Amino acid sequence: MIRVLQFGEGNFLRAFAEDYFNSANNSGLFKAEVTICQPRINTRVINLLNEQDCNYNVYKRGRLNGEVVDEAVDITCVKECIDTVGEYDKLMAAFNTADVIISNTTEAGIVFNAEDKLKDAPNVSFPAKITALLYNRYRNGADKLLFLPVELIENNADELKKCILKYAELWSLDDSFKAYVETCSFCNTLVDRIVSGHTDGDEDPCSVNCEPYASWLIKADDYCKELLPLDKLQGIQYVSDIAPYRTRKVRILNGAHTMSVLAAHMCGIEIVRDMVHDEDFNAYIMRGLEEIKSTMNLDKAELDLYADSVLDRFDNPFIDHRLLDIALNSVSKFKARCLDSLLEYTESANEAPQILSFSLAALIDFYLYSGKANDSEDVISFFNVIKDESDEDIVSKVLEYFGVNNTLIYNKVLIHYISITKNGMRSAVREAVNG
Repeated sequence: MIRVLQFGEGNFLRAFAEDYFNSANNSGLFKAEVTICQPRINTRVINLLNEQDCNYNVYKRGRLNGEVVDEAVDITCVKECIDTVGEYDKLMAAFNTADVIISNTTEAGIVFNAEDKLKDAPNVSFPAKITALLYNRYRNGADKLLFLPVELIENNADELKKCILKYAELWSLDDSFKAYVETCSFCNTLVDRIVSGHTDGDEDPCSVNCEPYASWLIKADDYCKELLPLDKLQGIQYVSDIAPYRTRKVRILNGAHTMSVLAAHMCGIEIVRDMVHDEDFNAYIMRGLEEIKSTMNLDKAELDLYADSVLDRFDNPFIDHRLLDIALNSVSKFKARCLDSLLEYTESANEAPQILSFSLAALIDFYLYSGKANDSEDVISFFNVIKDESDEDIVSKVLEYFGVNNTLIYNKVLIHYISITKNGMRSAVREAVNG
């Protein structure tokens, strides 16, 4: 029996990690029992789970491999829920007998707080909680642990380990404890599944809706591979380096959104599903994805499969994903998701990419003329200042704002921007796709 202690009672883990452990149990791959505790004070969810013996439904709705999926999964792998604050002794006991620790405490969860003290029970920060519990486990002579954090930060397990060792120093814990920490397995992970939450009116108050697609990439060491053969389940991969897959997700999944939604909105489209069914934007996205994939050093067949899965996810008939929701803070999103693809394509091909260049021109038009731009005051102020300048100066100053000094990109973006302002977005999109 694999004993899993999970810090995080939210929708994502219950529709993701529990779904995988449930599949392992049902398939006979291994047997897992999950104990859930809440990182914060709020006990609403764990109370509801305890009231129904910790069983609940996960509804998978969307497209997978081109087929519509609409199924309910009965989650039965959760053994109990523990109140982190009110049942701390019980939590310590569960921690001492656990084999695996999973956490999802949001991007802000894995942080060091020098105000935390060992005697606090529980501690304020999540890493301090883990350090105190791990120290108690060490003093009780328990074996090493496997940590699988899923917080969406780079090198999440490494960052957690760093925090634990910093607390060991702050609290003057003995060197043998630090050596014990080094024996534990801290495996970086990258997770991906859209979880849309609970449907109001469902008789199961703990049910969760999600898409059928799921991906869990784990930089697994030998101990992780031996203890948890999770990679035998669909969507889980044990990899030697997560960085290329993080880049794949950011550039293809997130980048495809960012390069397309502003132009699509300016053409009167409101949701992602309608965008991918629009003939012009289907062609636009397909050509843009080819540009993005050409900048990446992963196997082409693997990239093609991932891009196909992204299009399936965009075409989810059960989720109305609004373009304007994705458009929030598009300047910073373009920098994080599209800019490297634009620069690397241009450097490699010695010409600027057609669609990625167009997407930047569309961003300029959206921020100047849509009246719908939702971004920081500094960004909005920048576009207000340049609004009445010439087309050439607008494009030049936007590229400078993005830190881009490349004549090939400037010329291509300017051509597209002039096309948009003179002919309208729809005509400009068609010209870009066919150009």
